[in-house]
Amino acid sequence: MERPSHITFDSQTRYFSRRLPMIGLALSLQFVGIWMFTHGLIDRVIHFGPGIIEVVKIPDVVKQPEKPPEPKIPTKVKTDPLVPPIFKTGQRPENPPIPQPPPGNDPPQGTGQDRALAAVAGTHTVPPYPPIARRVNAEGKVTLRLTVSTEGKVTAAEIVSSSGRDDMDQTAQQWIMAHWAYKPALDNGVAVISHVLATVNFSLINAR
Repeated sequence: MERPSHITFDSQTRYFSRRLPMIGLALSLQFVGIWMFTHGLIDRVIHFGPGIIEVVKIPDVVKQPEKPPEPKIPTKVKTDPLVPPIFKTGQRPENPPIPQPPPGNDPPQGTGQDRALAAVAGTHTVPPYPPIARRVNAEGKVTLRLTVSTEGKVTAAEIVSSSGRDDMDQTAQQWIMAHWAYKPALDNGVAVISHVLATVNFSLINAR
């Protein structure tokens, strides 16, 4: 069966109306492109890519060192020749006088006798036993280094070895310095200060 002619015309009209917007857009783009190209030529704005860059070598500039200033050499100063000094001395006497010491405060003249330190036996007594140490049955031995003056008195008593109890050590120190005496040592007949070790033994057997 053959289609009527009016149906065929209607389908072509619909197909053309659908493509019409696309055709208008393409024509608009072409028009815009032509317009931009023509205006670019009119304004003479033509962009070119970078050309060939030529590198020119700059010669190195070497700074010449400055010449240092010449040192100033001092001129030679004329000096007079040195003359050795001349010393004049008087004639030395044949018998010069011997200087004499001033009178008074003469040092003691030695008699040529020497003597060691000697203890005075009657004074070397045993100190009393400390009460507290005897109560607790404590015993001990004290060793002291004594300093004896030129008069034979004990002027210092330094503890060398302790008994282990302060009351025993102090009792021995105080008793020796208060009671013990010595005959001073002589050096060429002159009394001298001496040092000696002394030992005190605190024992309950001999306690008093």
